[in-house]
Amino acid sequence: MLLDLPARRKNSISLTPLIDVVFILLLFFMLSSTFNQAKQIELSSAMTGKAKQVTSSTTTQKILLYSENDVEVNGVRYEWRSQKMLDQLASFAANGDNVVLAARSHVSVQSVIKLIDQVSVSGVKNLNISESVTR
Repeated sequence: MLLDLPARRKNSISLTPLIDVVFILLLFFMLSSTFNQAKQIELSSAMTGKAKQVTSSTTTQKILLYSENDVEVNGVRYEWRSQKMLDQLASFAANGDNVVLAARSHVSVQSVIKLIDQVSVSGVKNLNISESVTR
């Protein structure tokens, strides 16, 4: 007994769902990525020629960056961006004090940059950066 079997149909992959998936992935990556411009910090370099003489009315304040969350200002430790630390920076700016910034050797460069940015936003004009401290 011979049966006439219908010709087997080849299953083909439809491209429409694949194109939809590609567009969804494209939208996801476009919307999830950021296109921010890099921020810049303006630093004035030391001028050659006549040195600026430090008067007796200005004092030198020392800031030591211990870790990502700890800052020591003149021997007193503060939490990063705490109100007391911000008040100290504002008083340094108001008095026109010289500020020396140092960091422990294990502190990341990004943390130092954030602190430099915070000090300059607070209005401090005389900022010096010292070598890293290993104590």
